[in-house]
Amino acid sequence: MGTSREYRVGLVGYGGRARQLGQAWLGVSGAKLVAVADLKPDLRDKAQTELPDVAVYESHQAMLDQADLDIVTIGTTGYFHAAITHDTVAKGIRGIYCEKPMTCNLADADQMVNDCKEGGTVFVMGHQRRYHPSIIRLRDALRNGEIGRPAHGYMYWASGRVGSNGTHFFDALNFILDSQPVEVVGRVGRGLDLTKVEDHPVYNTRLVDDPGAMGFITYANGFRLALDCMNDVLLPYTYLFCGTKGRISVDDVTFEADYRARDADTRSHRDAWKPVPRREFGGTGPWVGYESEQGAYRDLIHCIETGDKPVSTVEDGRSVIETITAFHLSSDAGMKPVSLPLPPEVRNYPLKVH
Repeated sequence: MGTSREYRVGLVGYGGRARQLGQAWLGVSGAKLVAVADLKPDLRDKAQTELPDVAVYESHQAMLDQADLDIVTIGTTGYFHAAITHDTVAKGIRGIYCEKPMTCNLADADQMVNDCKEGGTVFVMGHQRRYHPSIIRLRDALRNGEIGRPAHGYMYWASGRVGSNGTHFFDALNFILDSQPVEVVGRVGRGLDLTKVEDHPVYNTRLVDDPGAMGFITYANGFRLALDCMNDVLLPYTYLFCGTKGRISVDDVTFEADYRARDADTRSHRDAWKPVPRREFGGTGPWVGYESEQGAYRDLIHCIETGDKPVSTVEDGRSVIETITAFHLSSDAGMKPVSLPLPPEVRNYPLKVH
C-alpha cells in the first residue's frame, strides 16, 4: 500500500511490550519511528542505545510538543491510556495505536471514545488478533455457513486473568462472531489454587488483582458461549464454535483446526446423533513475527488517508472493558445475570488489568 507521505510516529513507553510495538513500526513502509517517551531514565537510556536515530523524551507531553508527530503509539499500562489519548487528540495528532488494555474502567473508556470522536483522530485498538489471518479465516468460516447457523461454543485459556487475557479473547470472539455480548453470567477466582497447580512467581500475584473466571456469555445474534479461564486450566488457548451443520475447534497458538461438518444443516434432534465427518480446514497458520501488529499499523495509516473505519476501533476497545466489568459485577452478585450495555452508575467500577 502506497502512502501520500512518510508518517512520523512517536511511541509512549519503552517497557517490554512497548519496545516490541516500536520494533514493529520498523517494518512498515510509509512510516518512520522518530520519537520515544518514557518516564523512567533507564528505559530512556535503553531506547537511545537501541534506537540511536530516534529522539527520546522524558514525558509524552514533551514529545507531543516537540516531535511534530502524525501518529502516536501508546505502549504504557492501561491506567495511563485515557490521559495520553486526551493529550494526543488535543494536540491534533491524526492517528493513535493503543496497546491493550484500553483502560481500567468504563469512565475512562468513554472519555477516549468521546475525545477521538470530537477530535477526528483515528484510533486503532491493539487487539491484533483481528489482523491475524487465522482469526480472519475463522470469522469468514462462520459468515460463510461452514458450520451452518452458529449456535453455541466454548473457550478456555491458561493463566487466568479475565482482564489481561480477556482483552484479547473477548475482542477476538466479538470479531469472529460478528456480534456483541448482551448478557454475562460469571464467577471470578483469585490467586492460584496450589492444591491443583504449582506456584508461579508472577501469576500468583497477578491473579489476586486480575482473577480467573468461569461463566457464560450470550451474544446479540443468539450465540451462547461457555468460558473457563480459571487458574487450573493448563491447556493452550482454545476456541470451539458449534452450529447446525458442524463444528470448528482451534487453538490460539498453532491455529491447527479440527473441522467437522455434515453436508447440510439440520433442525432435527434425531440427526444430532449421526456422525459428523472430519473435513479439511485450510487458511490457518501460527503467529509470524509482528505480522498482525504491522497489519494494524497499515490499517491505521489507510484510515487516516481515506477516512475509512478501522478494523479495530475505539468502540471495540470499550466493548471489551464492558464485558470484563460485567464478569466482576456478576460474580459480586453471586453469579447473577448481568445485562449489557451496563448502566451509567458502574462506569467507575475499578479493574486491575495489566
